[in-house]
Amino acid sequence: MRSVKSLSLLVLLLAGCAGPARESASTQQIAAPASLAPESAAAGITPEAIHRQIAFLASDEMRGRDTPSPELERAAQYIADEFRSYGLQPGGDEGTYLQWFPLQRRVLDTAATRLTIRSASGEVTLEGGTDFAAFAGVPNEVSAPVAVVAGEVKSETPGLGGRVVLARLPGADLNRDFERTLIQRRAAAQAAGAAAIIFVVDEEFPARTLSVTMTMNARPSRRPTVGEARDIPAFLLTQGAVRRVAQELKVDLAPVLGSAAAGAGRVVSDAGAGLTAVASAPVRVLEDHRAPNVVGILPGSDPELRDTYVVFSAHFDHVGVGRADANGDSIYNGADDNASGTSGLLEVARAFAKLPKAPARSLLFLAVSAEEKGLLGSEYYSDNPTVPLESIVANINVDMIGRNAPDSIVVIGQEYSSLGPLVQEVARAHPELGLTVAQDIWPQERFFFRSDHYNFARKEIPALFFFAGVHEDYHRPSDHVEKIDTDKTARVARLIFYTAYEIANRRQPPTWTEEGLREVRAMTARGR
Repeated sequence: MRSVKSLSLLVLLLAGCAGPARESASTQQIAAPASLAPESAAAGITPEAIHRQIAFLASDEMRGRDTPSPELERAAQYIADEFRSYGLQPGGDEGTYLQWFPLQRRVLDTAATRLTIRSASGEVTLEGGTDFAAFAGVPNEVSAPVAVVAGEVKSETPGLGGRVVLARLPGADLNRDFERTLIQRRAAAQAAGAAAIIFVVDEEFPARTLSVTMTMNARPSRRPTVGEARDIPAFLLTQGAVRRVAQELKVDLAPVLGSAAAGAGRVVSDAGAGLTAVASAPVRVLEDHRAPNVVGILPGSDPELRDTYVVFSAHFDHVGVGRADANGDSIYNGADDNASGTSGLLEVARAFAKLPKAPARSLLFLAVSAEEKGLLGSEYYSDNPTVPLESIVANINVDMIGRNAPDSIVVIGQEYSSLGPLVQEVARAHPELGLTVAQDIWPQERFFFRSDHYNFARKEIPALFFFAGVHEDYHRPSDHVEKIDTDKTARVARLIFYTAYEIANRRQPPTWTEEGLREVRAMTARGR
């Protein structure tokens, strides 16, 4: 689990007080049940088996499984060998279990960042950090005619192909809504074929924010991309700079000044006539590595449903070796984060592989890396899936299931889709698990958008996130295997098994609620 704050154990202990479960809306006939086989297979998910997996992944020899590192690759090979021993089919690159993705450490090259507006009357060179802030894009300099857009830039806005878009971006500061709007409209302009986009900010936008944004964007970050950045360059430009351009170059730029226009965007043909923008916001690559995901597939048994998939995900990386604690321990073992979730994924895979007849739908087991670097492994997989994206009906994500209250598990995302009533139905049908399935008890933390299921939700695939909460050993060297409640972990894994069994065998795939999809679309701004 990346970037989470410490939370009170007391809060988790109150999970059993969650409101009454909703009645299921998904009671379709289950396809080809295999008698008592599911219970028999689930019984094989034991605390001892869980301990074996975690003890290896979280051993000192694995040195915290940082991304990238030799130990991470060793962990990936271990998972691949497990998949092979279960009889799963390889679902990675070129007939293997591994999917490799490029992992670069990159910065905005501020020295090469520039923005100049030209016309037959002359040119105006704008100053980074004062007139504009830049967001990195393709490395080549863009020189193209300007398209002045009144209103909101849309992917269907005509006349943007090959041009630099100049448009308003309402908002007084870089708050969450502003950033989401920026991302959405940048993506829309790119989809419409624009070469770059220049957003004109409100008069109230703090000047200091431009320089701070430039500084932050110049800090190194890792992305699962290679060569050219995937986004077009984007700039935030002050209204004062726009007025200077309009005055010095004798052009009409009124549609992007003053109050932001409402409605769908349209190119104003008589505004900005004759303007050309020369824009550059290139990425400088500091390091160039690769990292592995691990993919195993259990083909489905139903001729009609076997080409659809339930995807299980868990990240197997952690944060490596760092500052030593008071005991001199500098290895961040990550037993709970997330060797516990990885062990659950492995044991669920092994249980399904034991069934005398596979479920109707196919099952895809995805162990991802670089979660701790920003959900990068799952981002790469969801952008480069090894099965057709439209064939994935659900994602079950497992992250940190080995600690805290032994009789409850938080399942985040229940309110967004029919998967919520289903997991409650399954929990009621299996009281022997001794687990209360709680709703998200930390809504202010937005955990639904902070682990690997996010990258499936942004593709509008219904998802659930099994998560037991953080604790005093979170992201510390003291996150050791002996602190794991292996009995709880095994019971949670059995609950996941039973839930997935239902998803995989019901002919009706999971569906979003109308409100849930609307919220997910709002929060996952890039969309598909």
